[in-house]
Amino acid sequence: MLRDDLLRLFPRLRDLPLDAYVVGGAVRDLIFGVAPADVDVACLDPLACARVLRRKVIRLGREEHLSAYRVVDGPHVYDFAALLDGNIDADLARRDFTVNAMAVDLRSGELLDPHDGRGDLQRRLVRMVDASNFDDDPLRMLKAVRMAVRFDFAVDEATMAAIRSRAARIADVSVERVAYELTVIFSANAFRRAVALLRETGLDVPIFGRAITETFHFDDVPLAAALSLLVGDAHAFAKRWRLSDALMHEIQILQRLRNSRTLFDLYDAGERVAGQLAPMLHALGRDTVALPDFAMQPLLTGDEIASIAGIAPGPRVGVLKRALLEAELEGRITTREKAEDFIRSEQNR
Repeated sequence: MLRDDLLRLFPRLRDLPLDAYVVGGAVRDLIFGVAPADVDVACLDPLACARVLRRKVIRLGREEHLSAYRVVDGPHVYDFAALLDGNIDADLARRDFTVNAMAVDLRSGELLDPHDGRGDLQRRLVRMVDASNFDDDPLRMLKAVRMAVRFDFAVDEATMAAIRSRAARIADVSVERVAYELTVIFSANAFRRAVALLRETGLDVPIFGRAITETFHFDDVPLAAALSLLVGDAHAFAKRWRLSDALMHEIQILQRLRNSRTLFDLYDAGERVAGQLAPMLHALGRDTVALPDFAMQPLLTGDEIASIAGIAPGPRVGVLKRALLEAELEGRITTREKAEDFIRSEQNR
């Protein structure tokens, strides 16, 4: 019985009042054969339920829009939210997708599945509970893409049509929430599927500022590489969706390396960023590139270069040091003696 599995995985559920229900993802995951990482509980008084566990209670959401309370008990995470309209049927009817609109009654152990979420799990289908629920929270449109990518599910046509007609409303959602969904979507090693769904739902235009028309040829594309293929102006995109400066810079570097690169350019980008170039090129249907030895160091220090060139420390030393390293990366300089000769030759040009 599902209740027994839930009590085994989340033992403090035994302490809750009888009017409590486990809802959403934990029920879905158990039916789908996946161990849930946390559990969502719907009850009449979520704060009272949270306090029953006698652990620190964490408020989730802003003061004016309090959504839930969280309790962490060792490895177990319990989230508590109020039953919508004080009724489990009304609560499930307001949820996003049928596979998330299931509940287990902790009193009776009964599985409540009024929208055939279990059937849709078997059909591997993302299907909305009601189109109006997208109006309550437009982020659910992007969550449909995330769920389809994560579980390799199809999105049913009525759900797809409801999203297409509302796609522009994704701009009404807080940018942090959109950025989180995009990060999850493009970290799932299903790049082509993600792009196809964003295109089919019409979410590509409000998110990326254009329709995505390119054909791609590879799926295992890391996040920065994926965005570098879809974003025009990386700085504007990062500013709009409040991406980190680090991610923005990675996107910009990969866009520069896409069409023009030397071994030094790759070395300068660093192993983690340059390592994303090969899957990015695969996605474009291009051949991969040879990467430099990222452990390589110049054969001469800056002070040694200054002494050999007969110049004071300054920008010129940096130019010579870069030229030396580039020659080493290309295999033209392999010994200290040749490095010294190279510096003298470069300085005397």
